[in-house]
Amino acid sequence: MWFSWRAFENIVVVCLCFAAIHPVTASVSVVDLLSSSPDFTILIRVLQRTGLIPVLNMDRNITFFAPPNSVLEKVPPSVDLPTLLRYLIVTDPIVSTNFTEHEQERVFFSELRAPAAPDFPTPIKISRIRSVTGAPDDGTGHRLKIGDANILRHDWLADNGVIHVIDRLVDIPETLCHEILERASQAGNTGFMSRIFLMHPWICILLAESQDTATALLPVNNAFSVFSDIELAYILSSGGHDDRLKLLGEHFLYSSIYRQNDTNGFGNIYPALSGSLVNMEATDNGRIRFNGEVNSLETDLIYQNGVIHTLPSLLTSYEYFEFTPRKYLHGLNAIRFINELEFHELDDNLDSLTARQTIFAPIDSSNTDSPSSDNTLLYHYSHFALPNLENRVIPSKLQLDSMNAFFQHVKVTNTKDGVFINNYARVCQQPVVVGETVIIAIDRPLLLPQSLSLVAGSLANELISVGIFRQLGLLDDLQVRGWTIFVPDDSAWESIGSVRKYFLKSPEIARQLFYSLMLKTPIYFDDITDNEHHYQDVAGNEITLRRGDSLDSVIITAPFTSYSQTIMLSDTDVLFDSGVIHTVKSVPIPEYIRITPRQLLKAEDVNVYVDLLDTTDLHSPVLADSSQYIILAPIDTALVFDNITAGMVNLVTQLGLHVLRRRSIRAGTFLDGISVYDSLVPGISMQVIQSMRDEYYILRIRSAQLTEMRLPVRILSHGQSTDGAEVYVVDRVLPMSLLVPIAGPKSWWQRHGVLVALGAAAGILTISVLSLFWFWVIFQGGRTWTRHRLITERMKNLIPFNRFQHNQPHINDMIISEESEDEDDDDDASENTPFLTSGNLGSRVTGEGAVASAEDTASTAERVELPTRTD
Repeated sequence: MWFSWRAFENIVVVCLCFAAIHPVTASVSVVDLLSSSPDFTILIRVLQRTGLIPVLNMDRNITFFAPPNSVLEKVPPSVDLPTLLRYLIVTDPIVSTNFTEHEQERVFFSELRAPAAPDFPTPIKISRIRSVTGAPDDGTGHRLKIGDANILRHDWLADNGVIHVIDRLVDIPETLCHEILERASQAGNTGFMSRIFLMHPWICILLAESQDTATALLPVNNAFSVFSDIELAYILSSGGHDDRLKLLGEHFLYSSIYRQNDTNGFGNIYPALSGSLVNMEATDNGRIRFNGEVNSLETDLIYQNGVIHTLPSLLTSYEYFEFTPRKYLHGLNAIRFINELEFHELDDNLDSLTARQTIFAPIDSSNTDSPSSDNTLLYHYSHFALPNLENRVIPSKLQLDSMNAFFQHVKVTNTKDGVFINNYARVCQQPVVVGETVIIAIDRPLLLPQSLSLVAGSLANELISVGIFRQLGLLDDLQVRGWTIFVPDDSAWESIGSVRKYFLKSPEIARQLFYSLMLKTPIYFDDITDNEHHYQDVAGNEITLRRGDSLDSVIITAPFTSYSQTIMLSDTDVLFDSGVIHTVKSVPIPEYIRITPRQLLKAEDVNVYVDLLDTTDLHSPVLADSSQYIILAPIDTALVFDNITAGMVNLVTQLGLHVLRRRSIRAGTFLDGISVYDSLVPGISMQVIQSMRDEYYILRIRSAQLTEMRLPVRILSHGQSTDGAEVYVVDRVLPMSLLVPIAGPKSWWQRHGVLVALGAAAGILTISVLSLFWFWVIFQGGRTWTRHRLITERMKNLIPFNRFQHNQPHINDMIISEESEDEDDDDDASENTPFLTSGNLGSRVTGEGAVASAEDTASTAERVELPTRTD
């Protein structure tokens, strides 16, 4: 045996000698260092009470983030210090040199086993940041940071580990699902993805029950900008359940995966919850690159049972979701409509992107019901992809017997109040295009068009036509099958006046008219083009339709004839259950319906005038079927009142006064006032010169002798025959007095004598008045001047004489007396001889004598100046 006791003894001796040369020294533990400082007396007592002293003494290569007394003194009693202190014990030695240039933060694991994952150590994240001036650092200008706690003293080395003194305690992280819940409720940067996580709580339940860890990749909200609002609404709807799971499965990984897991720098592959594989590669800037193209925004956000990385975009592409019409209907909140389609098995094309169709989707509302029958559901479909919301009709998928195998249509109407479908359901938003499918969201389900009788009864401006339809029994819904009906509006009937009354009094003629307005094919406005299309009316007549020059006109032509009419449309595509109605602004009367002047007059109950015409030779040209005269027919009461009878000598003249003929090419109607018309009475013409209210017109009647009369006439009704005769029913008889000024030629004196006589009388009267005026002016003016001169002379002579005649009267009294005597004695004295009464002088003298006596007296008397009167 090669091994001997001698050799064993030698080995023992060598060991004892070595031990003697190198004696064993006692080691310094983490607890020893803490005990040597008075700053940790409270910490030592807590460690003793919690039983953590053996852990700190016996574990090797640990790191302890030790809070000093100043921190522990502020801790409330409710804080679980043993758990917090265990979380601060890391199972790896951490010094500043552990961090490389490209790795400024790192995840480590503590001694704590959190309740959410008791089989896994709780992660703790340490960062190395640049230290501010004056703050503690690790000797290189940097310092470590754990959570919100700063390091007051770095790298305090013990034999079994490292101590870092911190300025505050560090909270234990929450669970992964708790953090996602917080993010969802706060609507933060990752709120949308967090909402999707919470819509499937079984993930958190499964994670809690398995007590395992996981990695959640949360794209930020902007990552979902690739989806439209409707697509996002679909993802959050009940119909988006499967796609949400696919989205979650691509962004939820088994176990906690940190950046440091890429130890070699070439990346690692990890399985996702969906079964796909995700490649994770550490980058030089401290981030993670996923699948070679998506770099993380936030990295290694640690929690008790997992980790979160935020991403700027999704790990899946847009095409991954394969959006279909069904998904868009969910996004538009048309859930009940989808359920009805699925129940009736009419949802085949909802998952097709190539099916060309339009879907009118009623969105869910609390006050509306969803379509619940096959017919109503098919009426919400169309084989036609609606390009826009302009006014139009499109065929639905509904095909009924009442439409005679034609598809029922849906009408789109664009108004100032919005866009409506069938004038009932409002369009909620612009059409959505998914593949070849157009989806139009409406606020309520579409109703099937009503019966003809109900639709016709609701036409507000076509009451006359509807009344005729009803009287003729043409509103029978069983009779009408797939028809097009042109319905004249009330203004159209009023414009033809007497013709309307003729149709009302002639049922068979009215039936022929309305049969020509009914076609045996449903024709919608868009079907009428510039090219002619042949159709058949209810009576079996062939007609063609084409678009007119204006956008709202249609030209109707009867083949093989010259008959062609242009009708203006006022309302188009009024749908009913077995066809379509177009309302028109005129009454298109077919060529085979002949209307004569006699029929129009009879329709207006103008019987007396017609009977009188029949007694004369005028009836042949005036009432002929081909007549083109203008007839002003007085009503019966007017003729009776004016005693117009067949026995009148001038009856032909009286009746001919009411019939006008055109001078030249027809231009407008008589009431337009454009042309002058000659009556059947030679030399008399008429023209409408003014239109007044209540159908009153002013007629200007002229004769060949240039005499003119204006006569107000009320037009009670009017109509036009097939060949162009115009019939007007008037309220009065044109008087025979119109004929008096033009009964025969007159002489010049007969025509102008009265005017000459009146002019002469006026001249004589004017001359007489002027003569009398000048005579009075001259007579009165001469008399006044003579009297004034004589009085002046007398005053000059009497002034000196009065000095010696104190008993004479005052000169004013003499003047008055003189004037009185002069007026009383006009027969004896001349008008120029005044009388002067003074003292003893009482004799009558002439003017010359009076002047002479005054002069003689003045020669012998002394002239004395009289004082001036001041009174």
